[in-house]
Amino acid sequence: MRRQLKNLTQLIDDLVDVSRITTGKITMTRSPVNLKESVMRCVEAFNAAGSNKAHSVQIQSRDTWIHADSVRIDQIVTNLVENARKYTPPGGSIRIRVEPEGSDGVFEIEDTGAGMASDVLAHAFDLFFQGKRSPDRAEGGLGIGLTLVRQLVELHGGSILAGSPGEGRGSRFTARFPGCAPPMSDVAPTGAREPRTGRSRIVIVEDNDDARDMLKALLALEGHEVYEAPDGPSGIEMVETVDPEIAFIDLGLPGIDGYEVTRRLRAGRGKDVFLVALSGYGQPEDRRRAIEAGFNMHVVKPIDPDRLAGVIRSLQERRLGELARETLDGASG
Repeated sequence: MRRQLKNLTQLIDDLVDVSRITTGKITMTRSPVNLKESVMRCVEAFNAAGSNKAHSVQIQSRDTWIHADSVRIDQIVTNLVENARKYTPPGGSIRIRVEPEGSDGVFEIEDTGAGMASDVLAHAFDLFFQGKRSPDRAEGGLGIGLTLVRQLVELHGGSILAGSPGEGRGSRFTARFPGCAPPMSDVAPTGAREPRTGRSRIVIVEDNDDARDMLKALLALEGHEVYEAPDGPSGIEMVETVDPEIAFIDLGLPGIDGYEVTRRLRAGRGKDVFLVALSGYGQPEDRRRAIEAGFNMHVVKPIDPDRLAGVIRSLQERRLGELARETLDGASG
């Protein structure tokens, strides 16, 4: 049951991602990413789970910097390694190459597995397409993984090619991504983060227990006074009772959604609170609708810790500026 539940979860996640890409609702947060580190992290995860113990995995890698979304790159690499592992019988080998080529970063994975005939190769990235399956191959999917890989690679401005000498002679997948310069190395050697922001009183209105707990933990770790509510009505009551400086409000709340929560707060005692919309959608239309409802800011989930600190720091700096102007106005009066 545990194994099948894991497979079902992965299939649903892949289908959701394919749907988001197709409808233009997937978000990408790009930064310099070392492709070598992504590959090593993925392979180590497979090794730790014991998934690679039946295969010989060889890696040839160099530091390869690309401008990419690190989460999506991990997803691409994981799907390609899983595909090679799935179609390579025990005792077979998987070879991975990661290196810069010209202005590109290249990830190539080659296996000694089932291989593909030319007619199958032409449809390798088609949605729901599956090659001929032997009755002894226990593992399988719905033909989603490679489609998702191609779409994610192309969203990065890259390309991917599939190759095979024929059935029973292995397969090779080569993904290319636009390269970039490595990030500046002038970070303090201690790895110290920016100074913490000052203490703020914050309310989180989020119906997902895990998401709410994680955000609360991040804020509490930075020394903030955090209050929480699991739905719209209790969120409104919490904001009006606590009178926070900031409120993070999920847009997809059941019953009274985040838009309506904000409208009621703006009409009541919470009209001066800095309201941040939390949403899984980040298109311009989503941001526009949130601002029109009364939010001060729209942030895509899951929120990065540094982005979170930046949001709070910018608000605090703005309020310090307003206080300074009020002081000057009072003195001149």
